[in-house]
Amino acid sequence: MNKNVKAAIRFIIFFGLGIFLIWLSVKNLTQKDIDEIKTSLNRANYIWLFVAVIIGAISNVSRAMRWKQLLQPLNQNPKLSNTFFAVMVGYFANYAVPRLGEVTRCGILARYDKVPFAESLGTVIVERIIDVICFLLFVAIVFLIQFETIWGYLKENFLPGMSGKQDGSGLLVFVLIAVVATGVLVFVFRKKILSLFGDKVKKMITGFVDGIKAIAKVKSPALFIAHSVFIWLCYYVMLHVTFWSITETSSLGVDAVATAFILGTVMIMVTPGGIGAYPIAIQGVLTMYAVNTNVGYAVGWLAWLCQFVSNVFFGALSLILLPLLNKENNAAAK
Repeated sequence: MNKNVKAAIRFIIFFGLGIFLIWLSVKNLTQKDIDEIKTSLNRANYIWLFVAVIIGAISNVSRAMRWKQLLQPLNQNPKLSNTFFAVMVGYFANYAVPRLGEVTRCGILARYDKVPFAESLGTVIVERIIDVICFLLFVAIVFLIQFETIWGYLKENFLPGMSGKQDGSGLLVFVLIAVVATGVLVFVFRKKILSLFGDKVKKMITGFVDGIKAIAKVKSPALFIAHSVFIWLCYYVMLHVTFWSITETSSLGVDAVATAFILGTVMIMVTPGGIGAYPIAIQGVLTMYAVNTNVGYAVGWLAWLCQFVSNVFFGALSLILLPLLNKENNAAAK
């Protein structure tokens, strides 16, 4: 099947999922629910939302600087402005077709800074691996800190038969048994598993190892790590600032925001830019902290819109500025 056809089908499926989730979340809303959501949106402090949009842009400046670091060991030194523009146009493109942004940003550097496409694409893959590692570490930390809250919510809403237990010992035992059972099954059927997934697993492991090695190749590994931490800290702060815009969520602490951040990030991976899924995820987490469901839904949409506006505005602006600030390159290309 043609790659373009596959990309189109994938986009239709994921975008359709987002639209379905939006429909699913609003189909049972009463007029009272709609009025409460509108009220929350109308009385939001949009100054905080503007700050969230700017924080999103700042995180991408840091991402552009980190990308330059990865390119330097390859003897490539593109302009910082071009790397930032490329990152923003990439995010902009992802709203049209998932993962198109990675190709687009590499194409931009190839055009304006003559960075070989294959080399820049390799660094983007390394970036993604580093981001996955950062996200998994964030998840592990939050899960350990928030175990009792998450476990209590699961008992009350999804595991009513275990509501009499006051701690998560039952879950820990279950997880331990599941891990041991999985280990036994993997050992027994290891040859068949390797024959089916051996190459994919090897590539995944190799990719992670290459990602770690790439950090050692940059001129300042400490700065590279600092950028990685700063990028994800900005993502978190962006959501926390959004919570400050609504009275009912302004007093929520790091624990609540971090839990919402994790689930929201996962939803962004599921649908293009998290459309439909992201607000539902934020709403679901906020119910764990006694926030009205309609208020939670409004906050979820505000948080999603901050990301959307930041990426679309600066992405569109980058498309305009790229040729204007690279007139010499355009003339040379002709």
